[in-house]
Amino acid sequence: MTRRAFLQLLGAGVAGLAARTSVGAQGEKRPNIVLFMVDDMGWQDTSQPFLYRHGKLVPTRLNRRYRTPNMERLAREGMLFTQAYACAVCSPTRCSLMSGMNAARHRVTDWTLGVNQQNRLTLSGEGLTPPRWAANGLQPAGTQPRGQCQPPWRSDSSGKYYQPSFGAAEGAVDYEMQLPYTCAKAFPALLRERGYYTIHCGKAHWGAGSSHYNEEASQAPTTPGADPRAFGFDENIAGSEIGGPANYRGDKRYGNGSGYVQFATPGLDENGYYERNVFQTDALADMALRSVERHVTAHPDQPFYLYFALYALHAPLGDETTWDASRSASQDLALDTLNPNPNDGLAWNKVERNYGTLIKGMDDALGAVLDKLEALGVAENTLVLFMADNGGLSVSGRLAQANAPLRGGKGSCYEGGTREPLIVRWPGHIAAGSITHEPVIIEDFYPTLLEAAQVPLPEALAETPAGVYDDGALAQVIDGESFLPVLCAQRATVREDGQPRALLWHYPNQWGEGPAGRSYNFYSALRRGAWKLIYQHSDRSFELYDLEHDLSESRNLAAMRPEITQALRDEMGRLLRARRAQMPSVQASGERVPYPDEVPVPTLPAGITLQP
Repeated sequence: MTRRAFLQLLGAGVAGLAARTSVGAQGEKRPNIVLFMVDDMGWQDTSQPFLYRHGKLVPTRLNRRYRTPNMERLAREGMLFTQAYACAVCSPTRCSLMSGMNAARHRVTDWTLGVNQQNRLTLSGEGLTPPRWAANGLQPAGTQPRGQCQPPWRSDSSGKYYQPSFGAAEGAVDYEMQLPYTCAKAFPALLRERGYYTIHCGKAHWGAGSSHYNEEASQAPTTPGADPRAFGFDENIAGSEIGGPANYRGDKRYGNGSGYVQFATPGLDENGYYERNVFQTDALADMALRSVERHVTAHPDQPFYLYFALYALHAPLGDETTWDASRSASQDLALDTLNPNPNDGLAWNKVERNYGTLIKGMDDALGAVLDKLEALGVAENTLVLFMADNGGLSVSGRLAQANAPLRGGKGSCYEGGTREPLIVRWPGHIAAGSITHEPVIIEDFYPTLLEAAQVPLPEALAETPAGVYDDGALAQVIDGESFLPVLCAQRATVREDGQPRALLWHYPNQWGEGPAGRSYNFYSALRRGAWKLIYQHSDRSFELYDLEHDLSESRNLAAMRPEITQALRDEMGRLLRARRAQMPSVQASGERVPYPDEVPVPTLPAGITLQP
């Protein structure tokens, strides 16, 4: 679709909004904000189509496979983004969300877990060694390399979890970060300073640490960033350093057992969830909505921010960890009437069925949120955003085609690793049933949500102390740009001049969870307009794709269009330098991998010419 046609379509859909007060105007009632974040959800893990061709949304086979009626409902009531992006791995995305920084700048370029986890820092492959990236993750503004902090969770001898009061001296523990980290003033802290009540529920995965800190056992190390309250949340429900659950089943205590279990979900021992075998996603939704209801009832005039970050759809996907009677009528696939075989002509296997239960649970939780907002009478003044943190897992079996027609999946430099489902609803401000093709990226959420809440960006944010990195102190700079004008039909593009922006991805790491090879390890990528350039660190090669005509990235045009390759190569190099991006080194020599603009542009072999 041409930009002119899109503007005409958009204008027709939002004519009724034109006379309303522009969003963010002083004196307007500030909205509640709900950010519904899904883990490891592919672009096609839904019955709501996101593929747009020939002037309409086009269902794919995968859209017929799953049933997500509440995502469809949200799309009918809000705006659907066909080209929304995250990072390819979870921690980089979540740290960009919280900080407004591109991953190249905040340097949490891979997933984090334990404090000073050296193996995460040095995991190497493809003949390369990663740089000294921020393996200890994102930390709140002012964090020093060593000091005291609260452990996010403590357990008594019976296994009961509780949280010490944040900031209280009692129970504080010493920490020391020997590996790098990055400081940021998170946007929930800015919202809280301007009067918002802030609730975190679910997966955090920002700073390294150890949940299940036991005062009667060995004191496992933690850092301030492992506790969401350090980033400005008034409440923390089940959030810690872990990036995935050990178990989704209440009868398995969500992985909690005797001793320390690294991926057990903390803080869900309330309300009889274990005894009633409540599915983990349902337990999180129940606790989140209890908190919202308590706040709205007690403080109806105080806006709230709910960050509802599911652990689903993250693995594990086995019967003993994911299958649940509340989601599946029978472990026998032929008898499972709650998750019947899909409508795409291919029968389930158990892994696929279990994955489907996670999708169903996710969509049910979304519906519960929307219903609760209506029941409390706050839906009309609540901005709801649905987003995912990276592409769907795509490594084996039919799940290897889980992001079709996109290439690759979680961890990959290709579209399947980074393109995400984004839907936004705000009655009276966003036209129902509207669609935008404007590309946006995860760091854009920081300025967008602050603008919607009428919270200005402070002149000074955070700075990581000198000595943490060899190249000096690292200042927080907001790389994201607000897409609120797009949401509210003030213009069709993020930039006022209508020009496409450069979106940058940087992954100078070996992804330990996924396949070997250059598709999933050591790369940088840049998109501007329809063109996407990938720089492979391992062999210093380029791949150029025209996403408008080749969404599956099947035809490398780098040598055929050297002028575009060079322009994007130069811009990628400029942005990487401006953001002080770290590059890996060659194992054999120890030399730094060159920036892309230090590498020649490929050309066609002699005697080969392009056909007109």
